[in-house]
Amino acid sequence: DYRTNLTGLNADEVRALFMLSIPAPLDQLGVGDELRMALLKLSAALPASRRAEESTARQKIHLDAAWWFQSEEPTPHLKTIQSALWSDRYLNITYRSDFGTDVELVIAPYGLVAKASVWYLVGAREDHLRVLRVSRVQRASLGGERFEHPSAFDLPSFWKSWCDEFESSRPQIPVTLRVSPTLAKILAENRPETLMAPPKTEPDGWQTLTLNFESIESARTRILGYGGAAEVLEPLALRRSVQDFARQTLTRYTG
Repeated sequence: DYRTNLTGLNADEVRALFMLSIPAPLDQLGVGDELRMALLKLSAALPASRRAEESTARQKIHLDAAWWFQSEEPTPHLKTIQSALWSDRYLNITYRSDFGTDVELVIAPYGLVAKASVWYLVGAREDHLRVLRVSRVQRASLGGERFEHPSAFDLPSFWKSWCDEFESSRPQIPVTLRVSPTLAKILAENRPETLMAPPKTEPDGWQTLTLNFESIESARTRILGYGGAAEVLEPLALRRSVQDFARQTLTRYTG
């Protein structure tokens, strides 16, 4: 018959609760107002001595989950997907593929994930799990049939495993560069995860190092931005591509 009430919250617990802000994904799901009201009721139930700590927490800690320069993706069918998710009903969707074509799919929705304010649908199609970007859903409607949500499916565990596999499967192109001492320091501080091996340092301070890039194009764009502080040694195709683009730029400005 143990009982407790909100007056039992200590200062650290109150601060932790009111550090919560209403992230954009919850507003998109339509539960932002409900969470605001829940926190308001919680605040009203606190003793006066604890309400000041609520205001202090809100003024000193703010959580912003959006990336820089990230525009909000349109998700007009998110509510329909959410309805199917709660009721364990099949979804009939039209999905725009990577090649720009529309594909008709029947999906059993297992969960929704918001990663950096971008929504993803996790679902099963013909016993295969799929991860679909919600902004690519062109049309969505609830199917008439229900499915049985597998009790063994754990959404957080699946998502972590899928993200790990996705990151490891991205194409990586090793690029060997000779860089100035200043650029070498900047790369070591800002891009340590891309360094393939410890750099070799020359007597004048220049370093030879290897970085990973997703494509020749992305590598060329980044390296051209380094100007004369970087020289491509390998691969030869990238070295010639950087030379070609540098010549085109020089011709444009000296013609």
